[in-house]
Amino acid sequence: MRLDRRERFAVGALVYFSLSSVWIYGVGDNGLLEDTGLLGWSALALVALAHVAFGFVLGERVALLFPIALVLVALPAGYPESRYSEPGPVWFGQVFLALFEIPLIAAGLGLRAFVETRRAAARSS
Repeated sequence: MRLDRRERFAVGALVYFSLSSVWIYGVGDNGLLEDTGLLGWSALALVALAHVAFGFVLGERVALLFPIALVLVALPAGYPESRYSEPGPVWFGQVFLALFEIPLIAAGLGLRAFVETRRAAARSS
């Protein structure tokens, strides 16, 4: 079964918001990556790659607004646990992350446009 464009976007958006909610409430709100070193950097690299992949899969420019919508999802989270200092609210951290997530999703969109252009050129020749 192959999904059409709307179905692919709907499923991709649902997966994006589900995984992002797990990240916000499971990792960010509990301070799980605090003082983890390489594990924390690896998790951030995985999140970065996931955003490029979501941009590629979703293929719609409206996906660039998803990180901004996540700020609203993060509002009820409150303040994360921290051993070292008084942390800022989780939604503020999401605002900071959105500064990086939006260009990563745009990179995925650009990669998709490049691949589709190459496919079209290969078919026409």
